[in-house]
Amino acid sequence: MIPDKPEKRALVRGEPVVNEVLDATLAELSHVGYRALRIENVAARAGVHKTTIYRRWPEKVDLVEAALLRNFDDGFVAPDTGSLRADLFEVAKHMVQVSLGPTGKSLVRMVMAEHNEPDIARIVRALRRTKEKVPREIFARARVRGELREGVDGDLVIGMLAGTIHHMAFGLGCVPSAADLDAIVDVAAYGVLASTRERGTP
Repeated sequence: MIPDKPEKRALVRGEPVVNEVLDATLAELSHVGYRALRIENVAARAGVHKTTIYRRWPEKVDLVEAALLRNFDDGFVAPDTGSLRADLFEVAKHMVQVSLGPTGKSLVRMVMAEHNEPDIARIVRALRRTKEKVPREIFARARVRGELREGVDGDLVIGMLAGTIHHMAFGLGCVPSAADLDAIVDVAAYGVLASTRERGTP
């Protein structure tokens, strides 16, 4: 049996076709979300036969996870500026870049609209693992420098940054400016009270 043109193209071109399929997956995900995403539509967008996709990614969750992981794990390394505040500012800038790119938009849409899907939880866990090293290194160095008070949860601080940036970008529909990031990082790094004596206990 002579393979059809898309199948032959996949066999000859190899890795470029993988990239085209993953790009098409992100485009479809951004357009219709996870639940409505269909492999045949991804295949049509990428110009391959759907069996080419199923051979490498047997389930839809495998394909979507691969597409998001390829772009989400972008090689960003933990900044080492010498201060926690400056490090957090660099992380915040990177968050804006990722959030407003095709991967970030696809991910936010998927999580906000379909967070109850079991597959989504698996994908989010996989994506989170690719980013765990950065805050771990930042806060470890800050502790060595004596910048952190006892008991500070670095993951909570990073979550505050990400949550505020996502709220501005997707809830309010505005791109956080450098001044916005300065203000956000100040709150995350220094808090909002004038002195430690005013903190008290709840």
